[in-house]
Amino acid sequence: MIAADVAFRTAANAAAAAYQQAPPYLAYRTDVTVDIPSLRRHKVISRTVETRTRDDYAVLQDLPQGQRQYAHSFPLIPTFDALSYFHLTFNGSRRDTLSYVELEKVLTFTDASAGSHSDVVITYLRYYHAEYAPDTNDQISHILMVPLQTLTNDNNSDFFLHDVYVDNATNLPTRVVYTGPTTDFTVDYATVSNHWLVRHVTFARTMYGPLKIGRLHFTVDATNSDFAFPATPSDPRLAGPPAPPSTAPR
Repeated sequence: MIAADVAFRTAANAAAAAYQQAPPYLAYRTDVTVDIPSLRRHKVISRTVETRTRDDYAVLQDLPQGQRQYAHSFPLIPTFDALSYFHLTFNGSRRDTLSYVELEKVLTFTDASAGSHSDVVITYLRYYHAEYAPDTNDQISHILMVPLQTLTNDNNSDFFLHDVYVDNATNLPTRVVYTGPTTDFTVDYATVSNHWLVRHVTFARTMYGPLKIGRLHFTVDATNSDFAFPATPSDPRLAGPPAPPSTAPR
C-alpha cells in the first residue's frame, strides 16, 4: 500500500481531472431539507436544475409548479471538486433559499520524482498530516487528514479537511468530510455515465451572537438524482455567453 499522503495527492489529481472533464450542460433534481431547530423551522425544497457548468449559470424550477429563477446551481453544482480551494455561501431566506460555492483553485500536485536523479524521493503535504484509518480496505481507502499549524495559524476558516474516502479502482474520492468548531460539511460522490458528481451533501453550522450570547444552529441535507447531460440546454438563456458572477437570483 502506498503512503497515505501519496494516496491523497493521487486522489486530488484524479478529482481535478474529473472536474476539468465536466459535461458542458447538466440537468438534475435536488431534494433539500433545511432545519433550524431553535426557530422551529423545517423546510423541504424540491427543484429541478439545469446548469451551464463552465460558469455555473442555472435555471431553477421549484416543484411541482413553483418559482422559476436564474441563479447558481442549487444547493451546489454537482461537478464541484471538494478537494479544491473554495468558499461556501448559504442564503436561507424564506423566499429563495440559495447557496453558492465559489471555487478559487483546483488542487493538483506534480510528481516530485519527475526529473529527479535521487535514489529516494520523500513526499509530504505542507498543510496536513495524512494517515490511513483502520477501516481502510482493498476497495476504499479512508484517509484521515490532520491540519497542521502551517494551515491553521492566522487562518479565519472555521472548518478543515478531516476525512477523504477514495475508490482504489479509480482514485476518485467517494466522500470528503470537513469539520471545525462551528461547521461540518460532507460531500458524497457517485459516478454517473462516466461523470464524477455530487450525489449527497450535508452542511451544518452554528452561529453565535456577540460575546457568544445567543446561538443559531442550522443543517442543510441535499440529495441529487435524475442526472442528465443534454448536448444543448432546454432553456435558451443557458446557451448564451457566460453570465457575470453573482450570488443572487437574476
